[in-house]
Amino acid sequence: MAIPVPADRVRDRVRALYGFSRGTQATLSVAQPLIGALIAVDGPALDRLAVALVAAFAGYFALFAANDLLDARLDRRRFAHLRPYERFDIDSAGVRHPLAQGRLSYRAGVTWVVTLSLLALVLAARLHWLCAALFVTAALLQVGYCLLATVTPHKFWLTGLSVGLGGCAGWFAVAPPEDGVDWPRLLLFFCWLAAWEIGGRNLVNDWADVEEDVHLGVRTVPLVRGPRAAGRLVYVFLVFTFVAGVVLMIAGWSSFRAIGVVGTLLAGGWALLMPGLALRRDPRPETALTVFNRASLYPVLVLVVLLLAAARPE
Repeated sequence: MAIPVPADRVRDRVRALYGFSRGTQATLSVAQPLIGALIAVDGPALDRLAVALVAAFAGYFALFAANDLLDARLDRRRFAHLRPYERFDIDSAGVRHPLAQGRLSYRAGVTWVVTLSLLALVLAARLHWLCAALFVTAALLQVGYCLLATVTPHKFWLTGLSVGLGGCAGWFAVAPPEDGVDWPRLLLFFCWLAAWEIGGRNLVNDWADVEEDVHLGVRTVPLVRGPRAAGRLVYVFLVFTFVAGVVLMIAGWSSFRAIGVVGTLLAGGWALLMPGLALRRDPRPETALTVFNRASLYPVLVLVVLLLAAARPE
């Protein structure tokens, strides 16, 4: 039996921590507050954007890991009924649920979450006290979501609120409320992110895991209401997200011009509407996983559109 060398142990620990924080999904999520910052003001200060970027990475890696930390007991039971992964799943990068598998100790998990949370909180407070308050509120909503796993299928509202508030932290990082806030546009931005999270990630991710959740007593919309009702609900949220995204670009026409509108139309059509229609025609977990994977890329695509718009020659 080969003795693991230090490099192997380090690599295994990195993969475990990356999977614990669902590193790919956490990294993609950083786009959300950055979009908020770019919509809030034209040409936000680069130093504030840099701090917001580090805070966002720390915050999202902490929140996704905290979700696994709180669900560790449930996830241990999940592995008794784990379905084989035959298709790519963004959430499966790294080690899936390493705490539940024993690949990471509970103490190491707590240390990881606390360290990243403190870093995110300190940096958020440096930007504005409201950013720190929004981070804490988003975290508490995620805790509530986890505690309601086996209680109600309507807990998806909590994760929608959490994601929406996280994006708003990016807005206030560069546009403090005392400087004046475009509240209607901020509310639209919040609703856009919340709807995307519910229809593009939460409900369809639950749908993809329905074969496991049925053994665990987890109450989700696809499991409780059935695939047809869940498909209609998902599509409503996806269409709202698509429309709200385009309206956001139209409202910011002076900043984003045609690049913003056309780019968001194309991004939403590919990442939201096309897979959403496919799910309505074929309401199976495999199709829901396709929606989840594509929709997870949507904020990143919108961020790229905004950066292209900002870089256009005057």
